[in-house]
Amino acid sequence: MKTVENGRVTYSLPHQAKVVTDSAGTELFLEYKGRKVADV
Repeated sequence: MKTVENGRVTYSLPHQAKVVTDSAGTELFLEYKGRKVADV
């Protein structure tokens, strides 16, 4: 699933961390259940 939050595109799968990217598509960090869990 692909969603856009505050100009950021996020890809999410059930029960997995999602990669949060900025508007340029640069991967910023991993997010799980709304919390930052790791840098990429």
